[in-house]
Amino acid sequence: MGPPLLATATGVRGSVRSVAARKRTGTRRREPLNPDRIARAALDYIDEHGLEDMSVRNLGAALGVEGMALYKHFRSKEAILDAVAELMLLELVVPAPSRESWKSRALRVGQDYRAISRRHPRAFSLLAARRYTTPRALALLDRIFFALMAAGLTARQAVEVYRGVANWTNGCVFDELAGQAALEAGVKVVPPRELTALAEALPFLGVEHFDAIYQAGLTALLDGLEAKFEAEARARR
Repeated sequence: MGPPLLATATGVRGSVRSVAARKRTGTRRREPLNPDRIARAALDYIDEHGLEDMSVRNLGAALGVEGMALYKHFRSKEAILDAVAELMLLELVVPAPSRESWKSRALRVGQDYRAISRRHPRAFSLLAARRYTTPRALALLDRIFFALMAAGLTARQAVEVYRGVANWTNGCVFDELAGQAALEAGVKVVPPRELTALAEALPFLGVEHFDAIYQAGLTALLDGLEAKFEAEARARR
């Protein structure tokens, strides 16, 4: 709602001058376009409107420019989405090399990666489904592998841990996002009376159990990899 209309001519002129001043100030303070600003605006847009509504035209409108202006910084919409995925990946906290075990580090990275989906549920599919090709994303992957190998894992073992944690977490997150969407939509599952096993399991399928199930599965996966690595070490002796 705009400012109240003033009865006097002086008040009207003052109001007009005030609006003009605000416009001039806004123009002067408009941040110039650059790849990082565009990517952050795209992530904000997807968070609010959803990935399916994100277009170069809509993003340009959100930034106050023509969509074509974005092509001065990105060659395509796909390149913008790669940059959005990179931004989310850079939210990941990679533990620095320390005396902490590789299992503890992997567990924390998995939990932190899953937390990104809570902050960006509408954009998370970009992070999970796209290959990391940008320099900053590759540098972060390098830190992950360095931390695992510094804890005593071989390069192959580090990849097994990385893939195992990422695949388990991605699968859980997509299931959780679908469950959360169903809950918000008011979807209720009432199994037929003859499906007795499903009826018994149903209470544990709710969103309130997501954390415990994720933690249990990730811990079991890492325990299994640890046993595998120890058996490999014994076989080499």
